[in-house]
Amino acid sequence: MEMTKVHGNVVPFVDLNLCRACRKCIARAVCRSKALTQVDPGEPPFVDPSRCYGCHLCVVECPFGAIVIPR
Repeated sequence: MEMTKVHGNVVPFVDLNLCRACRKCIARAVCRSKALTQVDPGEPPFVDPSRCYGCHLCVVECPFGAIVIPR
């Protein structure tokens, strides 16, 4: 299944107060566009809005609820 970027979707962000900077981040693993990236191990990931398709799979998969959709 090929995904195309949809403009106008709300891009989620990582709530640094909830993120545990997991060594094996499940949310990063499900991100097909690789928009959820982590610069250094042990640091929280961030969402690159230029790569995000707006599917919000990362929001669902984060066990700590650290990836949220802005209101």
